[in-house]
Amino acid sequence: MKLYKALRIIGAILAAAGLIGIGAGLFATSSMIVAVGVRALSAITVVSGVALGAGVAAIGTGTIPPLIQSLRQQSNNRMLEDKRKNDQKEFSEYAKDSLNPEKTRARLEQLRDHNENLSKLVDICLRQMDRIDTYQDRHKSLLEANEAIYLEDTIEVIDESERRMCHNFRNIINCCILVEYTDSGAEELDQDIINTALADNEEELSSVSTLLKYSVAYINNYNRNGVQDRTELDAWLKIMKASMGGENEKA
Repeated sequence: MKLYKALRIIGAILAAAGLIGIGAGLFATSSMIVAVGVRALSAITVVSGVALGAGVAAIGTGTIPPLIQSLRQQSNNRMLEDKRKNDQKEFSEYAKDSLNPEKTRARLEQLRDHNENLSKLVDICLRQMDRIDTYQDRHKSLLEANEAIYLEDTIEVIDESERRMCHNFRNIINCCILVEYTDSGAEELDQDIINTALADNEEELSSVSTLLKYSVAYINNYNRNGVQDRTELDAWLKIMKASMGGENEKA
């Protein structure tokens, strides 16, 4: 900053000197021309022009870069403030509905943005969310393709499985809050809570995968033979609901 200030001062001096010299050449009287000489006066005009140009350049060099830097800093500050407000908004929205899958995903991504050392853990969580999303899409597509409205109750069970997974993610997020704005990684957190949550989610994903298999088998049997025996499917649904009920009681 001192260099830029010095350039502006020197530039102002040179520009002023150049203007004076040029002015003197333009408005020189006959007596001045005779006294100094035409060549000397012409040389003074040339030198003054050079001084003026150098002065303007120095002023520009001392003014434009700081101005650009200041504007860039203001822009960065606005971006940081906008990001801070957006982060706060996402956090508030998640806090109001912590079992919402979309808000849970946004909160996990927010943790990763705030602390890159949590990336590995967050990526594991997001992959689990991607898998339950895939199962949901496949299951809904299966029912739609076969007009299997008679299996709509299975959709509710899968949605409940997703909420249970979000409950586990909430426990992980609670742990991550301790290191969200530090340089520490997931190894500093309660590994028992994290491992239990991830393992429970894997069991839930396995259960949903099995439910999808039972749904496919039932629909194919129904389409082929018109058989409406849901014994195996209902037995598995009962197991899943019992497991969820147990977990809800613990929560």
